[in-house]
Amino acid sequence: MLGSLVEYLRDSIDDYLELLNHYLLKEQLAAQDAFQKQDAILLFQAHVAILEQLLKAKNCPPLEPFRRQFETEIGSFLELSRRCQSLGIGLSVCIRFFRAVDQSLTRLIISLAFNDATKIEMLTLFSTQIGVLDTVLAEHFESMVKGSTMRDLEAVNQVLMREKITYKNIFEGTSNLVLMTDGEGMVVEANPEALIFFSRQKLIGYFCGTPLGLTGRDLSQLLNDFPPNQLHEVALQVDNTCRYFNLQIKPLDGSLNTDSGIMLILSDITCIVDHRQLLEQRVFERTVALASSEKLLGAIFHAVGKGIILIDTDGEIVKANQQASEIFGVPLEVLIGTQMCDLTNSDGCKILRDAKQKLLEGQQFSAEIRSVYVDGKDFPSVITMTRMDLDGKTFWPIIVRDITEQKILDRKLREEKQHAEEMNVTLRNVLKSIENDRKDVENCLSERIRSSILPGIEKIRRESHADVRQGYLTLLKDQLISLTRDFEAGLDGDLLKLTKKELKICQFIKAGLSGKEICETLNLSFETIQTHRKNIRKKLGLRGREESLQQFLMNKNCDF
Repeated sequence: MLGSLVEYLRDSIDDYLELLNHYLLKEQLAAQDAFQKQDAILLFQAHVAILEQLLKAKNCPPLEPFRRQFETEIGSFLELSRRCQSLGIGLSVCIRFFRAVDQSLTRLIISLAFNDATKIEMLTLFSTQIGVLDTVLAEHFESMVKGSTMRDLEAVNQVLMREKITYKNIFEGTSNLVLMTDGEGMVVEANPEALIFFSRQKLIGYFCGTPLGLTGRDLSQLLNDFPPNQLHEVALQVDNTCRYFNLQIKPLDGSLNTDSGIMLILSDITCIVDHRQLLEQRVFERTVALASSEKLLGAIFHAVGKGIILIDTDGEIVKANQQASEIFGVPLEVLIGTQMCDLTNSDGCKILRDAKQKLLEGQQFSAEIRSVYVDGKDFPSVITMTRMDLDGKTFWPIIVRDITEQKILDRKLREEKQHAEEMNVTLRNVLKSIENDRKDVENCLSERIRSSILPGIEKIRRESHADVRQGYLTLLKDQLISLTRDFEAGLDGDLLKLTKKELKICQFIKAGLSGKEICETLNLSFETIQTHRKNIRKKLGLRGREESLQQFLMNKNCDF
């Protein structure tokens, strides 16, 4: 992370110059001709180069090795101070410019989009670098101008005090929990957030592992469990609530040596962990649901009433259900790996190949082909093919349906339809014959009425003698009755003797109604109905005979 921060610094020179201009205006140094843009850039590059080398070395060397190692970078500062002296510019002004550069770079580090722990670590290293540079420059200034050392040193101390305040603000303002320890791991300082969080625990002067639940362990054991410069997830119990943190341990001297103490930075990640646990629960639930779905789909795949086959680009069967095995009479383990064309005739194979080439993703194709059973006999079938692209591969699901029985039913249906048409023709002929017979009967009936009935009626009308007219009426009645002799229910002359009421009762008797039901229907008394029954039997000549009235009326037409 620190290496990435240095790379960001190297690419942020424009932001640095903007911060520096703002600071110079504030310090009223912009009017000094000695301080040019190129000077500011050289000092920026010198600082970044030193930071980069210190990161590689993992520590800050003492004064003399530092002076030798960074002779070129220190030379930029010394050259600018010598130029100031040659121009008559006081050393305090030069130091103020150096501090403006340091302050601008500090503010630039604070503004970068990195976490607080990384920025604090970088600022600590930068502060150490500035301290060594200040020592080198102080010796240089002392050799250049004697007598102004105290005044310049006071100015430097003021700048250092401001920088200390800046670091203090960062230390106290961060939302992370920060603990500073001595070489034994005892807490010597904590930021306000840590003091609030661990308010119910003894913190200052106690082992730093205590807040982490590692009471009784020493610093070496702590560093063994939580190696420095790495992220470690820890869970802390506070007020019966579990909070999760990312723990980073940083040696205070910027190296792997912890003799000077360590800094523990705890970043609250409770929300992230809760979200992660929720996601893990959802993943688990969806995994279970997916397994259930796969089991259900597998059951449906093998239980569906149609054959399902999946072929690849070579036309080889890679998946099939039990129904497909039964349709072709091939064991399932043998069916998988078989060429689809081996299960059809040549025409069906050509249809399948053409469909494979033409189908696009999601399209569907249906056709009737001749499939081949295991014994070599072919049978009619309907196939429905689609295309499916999955993980860069292409497959063609095929649904196969044996339509042998359907073909048999279709043939029988056509035969029955043809037979029905033939029966319709016969029926039409019979109906035509019946219609002709009906017309013949009507013509015959009309002829008899015209030749016999109508002349008799005319004679009755003209005859004045009552006895002769009565004879004509009797003859006319017999002729009318004779007209219905060939009917299914011919007229009976005796029924003409009955009254309207008696005929109504005859209709009810013929329909099978009891005497009580007839009484209720006609609203007559039982005695009246019995009287009518006696009169009817008398008029019909049934008196003294054992034949019932209903049986007699069954073959009679009572509907006139």
